[in-house]
Amino acid sequence: MATTRSTGPSGQGLPEEVIEDLLSDDIRRRALSILADRGEPIVVSELAAAVLAAERDIEPAAVPDTDRDELTEELFTEHLPKLTATGVVAYDSMVGTVEIQRPDAVPTERH
Repeated sequence: MATTRSTGPSGQGLPEEVIEDLLSDDIRRRALSILADRGEPIVVSELAAAVLAAERDIEPAAVPDTDRDELTEELFTEHLPKLTATGVVAYDSMVGTVEIQRPDAVPTERH
C-alpha cells in the first residue's frame, strides 16, 4: 500500500495519516494556523489565549485566565507532544516558547 507524503523543502514529508491525525483536532489546527501566521516563537500560554480567542472571536486579552491556564495545560499534555514529535513544531523549554518549524509540511486547513 502506497503512503502519500506532504513534502517540504528538505524533501522529507509526513505521511498523509500523520497529517490527518495532526489536523483531526480543532485545537491543534488552530494552533498550527496561529504559529504559521506568526512565524516566530510564542509563549505557550499566549498561544493558548490566541487559540481560545480565535475560537470565540474575541481578543486574546479578553480570554479568562482560568480558561487560558486550562488550555495551556492541555497543550502541554496532549497537543505539543504530537506536534513536536513530528518536527512540525519546536518547543524551547528554556523560555517556554513554541514555534513552527515546518509550515509547509502540514496544511492548516483540512481538505
